[in-house]
Amino acid sequence: MSDTRTIHAVSHTHWDREWYFSTLDTQLFALKAFSELIIALENNPRFVFHLDGQSSIFDDFIRLKPNMAERARRLVRDKRLLIGPWYTQPDLFNIATESLFRNLRIGIHHAQQAGYCMSVLYLPDTFGSHAQLPQIARAFGLRHILLRRGYDPQIMGPTELCWEALNGDSAITVITPFGYSLAHPERGGRWRNFRPAHFDEETFPLIARMKALSPSSDLLCPIGGDQVSCDADFDRLIAAVNALSDDRWEISSYERYFATLADKPLPRWRGEFRIPRLARVHKSIGSSRYDIKKANNDAELCLTRLAEPMLALARRNGFEEGEEMLEQAWRWLLESHAHDSMGGCNSDETNRDVLHRCRQAQQIGEAIFSLHARQLLANLAAKTPYRFLVVNGTSSPNVDVRRQMLITPAAHFALMGENGEPLRVVVHQQRQVQLPRHVLLTPDGEVETEQQCWYYENVVDLLNVPVPPLGFALFYVTPGQQPITLPAVSQEIQTIENAYYRLSLQDNQLHWQEKASGRTLSPLLQLRDISDDGDLYDFSPLPGDRGLTFSHFTLDNAQQHPWQQSLHLHAALLLPEGINDDRLARSERQRVVNIKLTLTLEDDMLLGDLTIENTARDHRMQLLFNTGKTIDAVCADVPFGTLTRANQHIADSAGYAEKPVDTEPFMHRLSPHADFHVFARGMKEYAYQGQQLRLTLFRSVGQLGKDDLLYRPGRASGQRQATPEGNLSGELSFHFALCAGEYSPAQLAIREQRYSAPVRLWQWQNDRSGLQRLDNFDMFIAERKINHRQLLSQLPQGWVVSGVDVLYGKTLVRLYNPSPNALEVPEAWRDYTCNALGEKMAKTVLRGHDHLTLNLSIPATS
Repeated sequence: MSDTRTIHAVSHTHWDREWYFSTLDTQLFALKAFSELIIALENNPRFVFHLDGQSSIFDDFIRLKPNMAERARRLVRDKRLLIGPWYTQPDLFNIATESLFRNLRIGIHHAQQAGYCMSVLYLPDTFGSHAQLPQIARAFGLRHILLRRGYDPQIMGPTELCWEALNGDSAITVITPFGYSLAHPERGGRWRNFRPAHFDEETFPLIARMKALSPSSDLLCPIGGDQVSCDADFDRLIAAVNALSDDRWEISSYERYFATLADKPLPRWRGEFRIPRLARVHKSIGSSRYDIKKANNDAELCLTRLAEPMLALARRNGFEEGEEMLEQAWRWLLESHAHDSMGGCNSDETNRDVLHRCRQAQQIGEAIFSLHARQLLANLAAKTPYRFLVVNGTSSPNVDVRRQMLITPAAHFALMGENGEPLRVVVHQQRQVQLPRHVLLTPDGEVETEQQCWYYENVVDLLNVPVPPLGFALFYVTPGQQPITLPAVSQEIQTIENAYYRLSLQDNQLHWQEKASGRTLSPLLQLRDISDDGDLYDFSPLPGDRGLTFSHFTLDNAQQHPWQQSLHLHAALLLPEGINDDRLARSERQRVVNIKLTLTLEDDMLLGDLTIENTARDHRMQLLFNTGKTIDAVCADVPFGTLTRANQHIADSAGYAEKPVDTEPFMHRLSPHADFHVFARGMKEYAYQGQQLRLTLFRSVGQLGKDDLLYRPGRASGQRQATPEGNLSGELSFHFALCAGEYSPAQLAIREQRYSAPVRLWQWQNDRSGLQRLDNFDMFIAERKINHRQLLSQLPQGWVVSGVDVLYGKTLVRLYNPSPNALEVPEAWRDYTCNALGEKMAKTVLRGHDHLTLNLSIPATS
């Protein structure tokens, strides 16, 4: 029986910005490849080419080749060179929610500036997709998604489906299950010729397999590959195929193909694309190159919780500088979010570039914060010395300031709010400093005068500081009535406690008691180390290796303070140096890996800081939490909500592209039980077994790609290239928190933000020059009345702040509802509701796991 379909042949390239090569390498090649592309498009009016669904590579080209910029823009305007909507093709699991929004916001803006933005959310090679991508797409008016990896026809059905997010938003989604180079997949789309043997051996069998997975009369056939030049004679290729095929082949585009699905009923799917049935998704890539994940997490938090809220508040009060630099910070960070880059499966040289861009982005964020804090504070209580402000970019009504420098005129001091309320301060260190010499410029030259006066540098924690969400508050240093209480240090006390918990070191193991319930856990924490014969894509242990578990800690000291108590511990782990060259066993030669662990009790939170001096290689280390009862499933956060995942218990991995291991991603928090919650900064991977929640700290591997892994037999996923820096030798730091008790979804989200967000104080003082970023610059600061101290007058219960988007002159505040229950949009907000681009959109009810964007740049209607 004839099964004739229409085959939509799409010419494209998948353009990895960097991988085993650097961004500079691809930009050099792009000058040649894209110049040839523009000429080919101009010479063939039927030819349409897709530039990988991202705008950044187009921007790079026209910046480096300005003499061809207008010709390139003309092709974009004519919809023959298709770019956007992404700025870069992102990893979806190892970055934060607002990063995805900035990626699309910047990508769409740049594509529209060039002339047109493609309307398909295109992710041809990302290592799986999280469940909330339809909601993010619809926030930007995008109704079509094109994916490759993570699809399992046995579970998800046909390759054309209606993908539904947790809030009910949906997008027509198509999967290209056999990749994006269907003409000649064995060669990644390169070196095509038109011999019938190639079509018979490769192309037509794949089309037959696609037909078995799709009832649609129209099928999609991407023809291209990684970093490939265009086929200037694409017409001839399609004509050659048509002469040999029983199907109808036509030159098409992704937009044209999706138009054929507009009125067709499609099955619905809700959930992730993360199953390695037909393509590898590299489920353990979340722990590759932890240094990248941590640097990116720090940069993301700096931009979203410090710089952007500060810029928005300053803008409301008439100060605004640096938006262009903020966009540059995001563009550098988004370049590091490309799926290979943030996945960590790249060369050592590329990894250094990724880290550098993350640090540049963070540096810009800190400078933007400092510049605007100085301008605001100059106009607040200008005659009062030693004042400081604190900005809150979170949803919590209270924030904590950690390890900040505070200058005081005396050793004894107190900190007060504007209404006289005292702050809880923990002084970790205090140092008396002589005032610097005063320099007077005279006709005879400089004259120095030494001042016999002193000031004090204090390293402080400020706890439970009352600052409104998305607002700032002013505080003062005042004379103290009592001496400052420094933490008492003891090497004998092995127990710390507060009203909620008791933590002790008993027989060199951590014993934890929750006072309200009486629950006790011992040992609370363990470390597990196991061989890793994998590469930067996949963890893979040696056959039969069950790992080594450590729970023995030694006390350094205990520190006690009325508001904060800490245990400082250490351990020395004796680990095999690496894996033997035959890849059959771990080395008999041992290395000492030193561990420092600080556990701090504050209110109902246990804070952990872990430092590891890694001297071993070819291993993976996990932090094990004893939860006290068997874990049936773990609730992990995703954008605007949570997913509950249970282990799969797949004994036979035959028929999968790689072993479908029970290793899963998360963004910031995990709940293995309704009353047990773990927060983490920069760690992105977890597993569980029995009563243990296992948080992966890092993997130490020195190969980009490797053949014949236990968990991934066959070819290497990437180039077989040595990456010694992937072993992460040296000091690594990790930060986590644990709390017990049952909380609502909003309460948990707010607590996580309060724990994770970097909070800075910015102090006005004249004693120490250069204490704050940019405070030593001599600049004019306009006098203005500061009327606005909050972006929102209130944050009703159940609402959580996602972020503040201040790009392109707009101030967009994004909020979300993490619970499954609907919330009513306050009447005062309804004039400001918009989509993620700032375009007016009515919304009166926020569904469960939905989000809301407010455009504070527009005046309310009367």
